[in-house]
Amino acid sequence: MKGLTEQLGEGSDQADLTPMIDCVFLLLLFFIVTTTFSEETNLFKIELPKAAHSEIREVDEAIHIVIEESGKIAIGTEIVPDSGLWDAIKSRYESAPADEKPLIIVKGDQDSPYEKAVMIMDIALALGVKEITWAVEEK
Repeated sequence: MKGLTEQLGEGSDQADLTPMIDCVFLLLLFFIVTTTFSEETNLFKIELPKAAHSEIREVDEAIHIVIEESGKIAIGTEIVPDSGLWDAIKSRYESAPADEKPLIIVKGDQDSPYEKAVMIMDIALALGVKEITWAVEEK
C-alpha cells in the first residue's frame, strides 16, 4: 500500500502532515490527562494562620471568600472591591435554595487586615448566615 507521499509523486512539493498532526494530538492528550483540575482557582497566594484546635470538614455548598495580605478580597474566582462586597455575598447567598443555604468559608492570609474579616462577618450576620467558618492550617 502506497503512502500519501508516494501517491503525490516524487516531484510534488507538498509535505505529509499526518505524522505532525498525530504528534500534536498525542501532546494534547498528554496535557489533558496530566493536568490537575480544581473547583476553586486561588487568585491570591495566601499563608493561612495556624491553629492547634481545628477540625476537618467536608462541605457540599459554600461561598469561598479569600482575603489577601494587602486586603484585596476575592469571592470564588472574582475579585470584589469593598464597595461591592455586600451585593456579591448577598447575591450568592440568596440564590441558593432556602433549604440548602451555603456556609461561608473565609480564607484569610495571616497578615491580612483584621478590618476585612470583620466586614465579612458583619455582612454574614446581617444576611442571617447560619454558619461561617475560618480556614486555618494545622500547627
